Amino acid sequence: MASKFRQDMPPIGGYGPIEWAKKIPKKGLSGYSIFGIFFGVTGLAWVGFYVEQQYKKRWFIEMNDGRIALEPLLVAEEQRMYLTQIRKNRDEENELMKNVPGWETGKINGEPVYHNINRRFPVVHPEAYYAHTKWAKMYDRYYENRKH
Repeated sequence: MASKFRQDMPPIGGYGPIEWAKKIPKKGLSGYSIFGIFFGVTGLAWVGFYVEQQYKKRWFIEMNDGRIALEPLLVAEEQRMYLTQIRKNRDEENELMKNVPGWETGKINGEPVYHNINRRFPVVHPEAYYAHTKWAKMYDRYYENRKH
């Protein structure tokens, strides 16, 4: 009895090559692209830095102009407060020494404290200026520890 057995044979033209080498997938970017991205980001950062410096320069100029414009007002307010405090000191001295015979307000040993020949702004010693104020307020003003 003859059987019809047919053996499997390779395909015509043969099998393909056997891949025996390890295949490592490509990870990330190439070196050139990394350097390109680095230089691009660095260039953009320098441009941003330059723009920010120009903005800050304009902002500081504007703030300085504002300070210069406000300086006369601030000096006038400071001098007004100064004269108001001197006036309060004179009124307090009048009230304290009203019963002392021969006492003249604003004089020490017969010489006027607030008199100056050139009619300049009166300069008063700090202890005399802050004589009738609270210690904490005097300390804050004297050492300029005001919250501003």
